[in-house]
Amino acid sequence: MEEDNYSQQELFEQRKYISDLIEEKTEKKKSSLNVVIGSALLSSGIVLGFLFLFGLFEEEEIVLPEPITITETVKEKELVMPRVDSTEVVSIAELATKTIVQVQVGTLSDDGEFLSAGGGSGVVITDDGLIMTNHHVIDNSTEVRVIFEDGRMYEANIIGSDRLTDIGLVKITASNLIPIAIGNSDKMLVGDLAVAIGHPLTLGAAPTVTTGVVSALERRLDVGGDVMGTSVTLFGLIQTDAPITRGSSGGALINKNGELIGITTAIATADVGAEGLGFAVPVNLALNIAEGLIKDGKILHAFLGILGAQHFDIAEDGARVFSGVFIQELYGPGGEIFAIGKAGAQPGDIIKKINGETVKTLDGLITVLRTKRAGEQVEIEILRESQVITLVFELDLRPSDV
Repeated sequence: MEEDNYSQQELFEQRKYISDLIEEKTEKKKSSLNVVIGSALLSSGIVLGFLFLFGLFEEEEIVLPEPITITETVKEKELVMPRVDSTEVVSIAELATKTIVQVQVGTLSDDGEFLSAGGGSGVVITDDGLIMTNHHVIDNSTEVRVIFEDGRMYEANIIGSDRLTDIGLVKITASNLIPIAIGNSDKMLVGDLAVAIGHPLTLGAAPTVTTGVVSALERRLDVGGDVMGTSVTLFGLIQTDAPITRGSSGGALINKNGELIGITTAIATADVGAEGLGFAVPVNLALNIAEGLIKDGKILHAFLGILGAQHFDIAEDGARVFSGVFIQELYGPGGEIFAIGKAGAQPGDIIKKINGETVKTLDGLITVLRTKRAGEQVEIEILRESQVITLVFELDLRPSDV
């Protein structure tokens, strides 16, 4: 009995032990699973920690590019420019062609009809019909007609003309005309834009526009024929390569602002023909002559009374430099003494200044004298044997046979 009880007890206990084992085994499995999961979580945490430590999980900053603004840059001057801006010339031509006229000279037929025998060009300088042209265009003419670009024709009266500067004036009866804008020829520079407008070869009522540059300043040119009294030397001219030809005489030379800077007067030719050398009377001189023609109908040109020659000084490096006008002799028709001689000048003196303006060349002296009138007082500085002498006197009238 006791053995039976023992066996049952033992079996019970054994069964209980097995149950416990199963339970323990389950718990162990759970515990092992927990250990595995815990280990996995721990390992993952360690790995993630390292990854965070090395910044692999840091959020990468997205950098947006700076906005790009494209602007168009307009340069005032490019490195390479066309010789002439056509838009400038178009603007000049639109205004100036209304002020440049065709001048025709001729005679009247028995029935009073005008018969043209030639002509040239002219420039309207006042709104009431005063027109400037060349002396050689209207010289020895009695009948003059002026034709505008729109075909209007007017009879013109000759106010006067001057052979020594080749400037002439005519007047038409009209009002509300468009005068040309006046520039300053003393401010021109070699290389400045030059636009020539005239009526070459009398091709039609509308003028011709040509372009070039101011090629040189203070030029002299012998013009006229070989017949006594017709040839003359023009001084202080503007030289241009803007094409000028027969019929353009008396037309306008215009600057980039559309302003008159000269009255076209002549071209230079060689054996092969025209050489691209055109010449114009500076507007400052032309207006000075116009004032005299309006006042007196002629120009009372001044006369010094000398025969002069170019004087040179020697620079430190041995070069010869222009340095005044040497008085070779006191000169006048019939041996008469004129202005500067009466003021005390002597042969051998050197003219250095006139009215405070330095005189370097004989051409320069004559150019200044072209702007002076008989009876006008001048101050001339001369050099005599290293002594500076100032002479103040009135200019004489230039003799007609000089």
